[in-house]
Amino acid sequence: MALPRAVIYCRCSTEEESQTDALRKQVAESENCVREQGWVLSDRYVELKSGTTTRGRDEYNRLFEDLLSDKFDIIVIKSQDRLMRNVKDWYLFLDRMLSHEKRLFMYIEQKFYTTDDALITGIKAILAEEYSRELSKKINNAHRSRQKNGGKAMLTSRTFGFLKRADGSVEVIEEEAAIIRKIYAYSAAGYGSRAISSMFLEQGYVKRTGNPLTAACVARIIRNPLYKGTMIMNRRHYDFETKKTVKIPKEQWIYMNKAAPAIVDEDLWSQANQAMTDRAAYFHRHEIFQKDGRTGQYALSGKIVCCQCGKPYYRTWRHRYADREHPVIEWKCSTYLEKGRSDAAGCAEIRKEAPGFTSGCDNIHLNENTVLDLLRQISSGYCAVKGLDKERIAGHTVRILRDILGGIPARQAYGKVKKEEKRLEAQKDVLLTKLLNGVISDRDYRKKNGALEKELAGLQAQKDNLKQLEWQSRSPEHRIEAIQNRLENGGFEKAAAAAMLEDIREIRVHEWQLELCFDPLRMKKLSTDAGELTGYTGEWMPGDFTLWFNYPFAPETVRGRYLDRRRIMELLRNAPSMTAGKLAEQMGRSAYMVRNRMKELTTGGYIRFNGRGGRGTWEILRELPDKEESIRAGGL
Repeated sequence: MALPRAVIYCRCSTEEESQTDALRKQVAESENCVREQGWVLSDRYVELKSGTTTRGRDEYNRLFEDLLSDKFDIIVIKSQDRLMRNVKDWYLFLDRMLSHEKRLFMYIEQKFYTTDDALITGIKAILAEEYSRELSKKINNAHRSRQKNGGKAMLTSRTFGFLKRADGSVEVIEEEAAIIRKIYAYSAAGYGSRAISSMFLEQGYVKRTGNPLTAACVARIIRNPLYKGTMIMNRRHYDFETKKTVKIPKEQWIYMNKAAPAIVDEDLWSQANQAMTDRAAYFHRHEIFQKDGRTGQYALSGKIVCCQCGKPYYRTWRHRYADREHPVIEWKCSTYLEKGRSDAAGCAEIRKEAPGFTSGCDNIHLNENTVLDLLRQISSGYCAVKGLDKERIAGHTVRILRDILGGIPARQAYGKVKKEEKRLEAQKDVLLTKLLNGVISDRDYRKKNGALEKELAGLQAQKDNLKQLEWQSRSPEHRIEAIQNRLENGGFEKAAAAAMLEDIREIRVHEWQLELCFDPLRMKKLSTDAGELTGYTGEWMPGDFTLWFNYPFAPETVRGRYLDRRRIMELLRNAPSMTAGKLAEQMGRSAYMVRNRMKELTTGGYIRFNGRGGRGTWEILRELPDKEESIRAGGL
């Protein structure tokens, strides 16, 4: 007779988390219990994280899923509260365990759980949950009291510009602090977060992790009062009942002054933040950020919409295994990114919701370059680019640029800033002399010197920016040549596509096609060449202003393979003696790829070769199923 198979589940309680050997001792005790009982140890579920619920407890969730399998017969735990301190989760676990004929052994009591214990274990679960609730209240109250009474600064180890020591003290990382001071100086001088991010990227400044300082990161730094020494605490609170971190109203926030060394002074911090607020107000007041237009940083941001769930598409990128230098840029439905596919069984590894949740999205992903190429194709008809004398226009543009770039005043502007900087430095020297001679008071000196320091910081920001532009005045011909190359190599088409995008309200994504919906209030005069575009399946409709295009799926995708097979059958129907090499040439595919598609069609019984030794003709035996039926059947 086979020995019973047992698994152990171990977890530290909240009060034991500080004891380094507690979990190791619990594992040893559990394994010893299995040996003493004469069972076979099948697996270990060792949880490194305490918690009152199952959220975030990977080992518990793995055990809960394995209850459905035949991997073990007995679960060994120290006591009931080590499994969970939540009444609902306790009964859910028992229901699944009993329905799949598993047993629970608690080695502290040296007994198996039975249905006769349902009442007493339910009471224990309630008491354990109430204990955790009270413990949570005490911990939250202790945090608030410590914050109100001026406790130690609560910083993470990744806070940019600061280093938190083991004793709780905070010190400034001077290399990072220099970057932070530049950020505030740039902002006060009138530069936006995105402009600052671009300048830092060109100058090679990065975060501690090596990642670039993005516009969002720059904006967070500017808005964070920590860099003037003020820490805001009690902004979030963990709610035991909902098991979520909730935001606390601003009236209840706790402000701790001088919680950390100030990297910038109060005045510079205020100037940088006021400048940011003023820029935002200006943009919204002048409708630079239009409510019905895209507000993102990419050409397609805010334009692409999923027709299955109605949610927007988001931009993502990934690296190919064999090509790490050129990332693949794709747009994916936001529902898919959040919840995966609707087929839970097929996409459990990417699902971010609980198993059994079936409201994901199955719509297609879009390659950014493919979409932009499509837009460039149709924009030539939309903006009448086909009839332009591109060579003449490019030459005229280059002549204008040569006149303009030849007199770029970057160097002159840099000289003016340097001159102003010297004037302010001289004023500082005079001010210091007056202080030493007793002409002015120390208070007046600090006030005037602070104002001069702010002006110098703004000038330094201007100097750094002008240095980046100085190369333009040094080598205008190099820049003109680059612009000319861009104009002659798709520049007109890209400009036309950008102009057309302004008239497109949204791009609707269907399973096989893209629907371009134009805004009738923005549309320009349309060219009659639009009907000649490749892939165009509709006409300009004065009522809804839409265009439909077949999406050119890549040959390595399921839909791309189907389209290749269908194209092969169309070509063979017109020319039965066509070889794989000729098919590949007409389709723009490799001969190897075409031969694979033909093999699939032959194996599936769709085509047959009549002949020998490479001589003969192809015969169509039956038609391919429709698109959707083909995808459901796995491609054929």
